[in-house]
Amino acid sequence: MNKEQIESLGEYIKLGNSIVLLEEIPQSVIERGAVVLDASCSSKELTGYFENLKYKLPEWLEKLNKIEKEHTPVLVIKNINKIPEEEQRKFIELFKYKKIYTNKLPENTMIFVTYEKNKPIDEELYSFMIQI
Repeated sequence: MNKEQIESLGEYIKLGNSIVLLEEIPQSVIERGAVVLDASCSSKELTGYFENLKYKLPEWLEKLNKIEKEHTPVLVIKNINKIPEEEQRKFIELFKYKKIYTNKLPENTMIFVTYEKNKPIDEELYSFMIQI
């Protein structure tokens, strides 16, 4: 990332509500305790599942809820466009409503999404993101 991109990223972080699309995420963000979710995760990993009639939160959401008690929770979705556009759409509820199933993300969660150049991103999903 160049200096201008880093400054832009800082401004969007201050705003707090945007989903930021980046080619790569700075390692320092991950080292500070970001929760990383690969875009190729299964539906069970993304949304949770039922076990003996009891709903189990997805592991990544449980981690975000714990992190919230210590600092601003950060969710990184890696490689969004390494999966087909149709499959990318599984993230629309998360991006549009900041929730999964009936579970909202912690209020101040920052979401970063990484991508590869020259690969398509679903148009509706892209509309929720700010690209740096």
